[in-house]
Amino acid sequence: MGTFKSDLSGICKEVAGEFQGWSFVSDVFKNKTLEHTELQVAPCFGFKHGDSTPLQPTTAIFNKKAMALSKQILGTDGPTSVILFKHLMDDLKNTPENLRGHCWIVKDKQLFMKLAPSAKEMEDKYVDISEARSVLKAALQDGILILKKYFDFSGEERLLNGLPPKYVPSNHIVYDEMERYKGVMVCIVRILSGDFDFVERYASDDFVTTFPKRRAELDKVIAALPDLKRRYIETGSVI
Repeated sequence: MGTFKSDLSGICKEVAGEFQGWSFVSDVFKNKTLEHTELQVAPCFGFKHGDSTPLQPTTAIFNKKAMALSKQILGTDGPTSVILFKHLMDDLKNTPENLRGHCWIVKDKQLFMKLAPSAKEMEDKYVDISEARSVLKAALQDGILILKKYFDFSGEERLLNGLPPKYVPSNHIVYDEMERYKGVMVCIVRILSGDFDFVERYASDDFVTTFPKRRAELDKVIAALPDLKRRYIETGSVI
């Protein structure tokens, strides 16, 4: 018998096998069909509690050009765009309503309820691993639907020009696609298309955001603009 984590990973691999082009690697559902961009649906497991883990899925895209430019300027190459499931509750058509956005998978639900009486009040948010397969399949299905609905994969240029994804968040959650790290990544994407003015506008006080901007990263982007502009004029590309 394997550990809780390995057993759950095995279930995820079986689920991924039902969807063409998808695999489950390093705790994430991945699709590398497109040459320019990797698609991901991340369960966002956390195994610090041993025999239980939260399930709070997100979707993400990793565009190779954006990652390369980010690595060059910032020294990091994280996701190009991310959407949390909890921001799009109405789009989660396959996931049972009580499990949407966030729930828990446990090794033994009956035992867990006995050992953690306080969890009894939210028992419908807990799923025994023996019943997790359908929930994980629903999460992947909903993730794929979100990716198809909010991103244009008909071509790399259309994909990048369509960022950030446009949607109205659920439950009065702040639309955060221009906030913090995401705002910096929008700047990186705009640079790829030669829209250098956007970066300076975003960094200015005139561009209002809900949360404080990532000034350290933005300063690095601004500092790189002269060289990037020259490169774009000379070659038509910044990377």
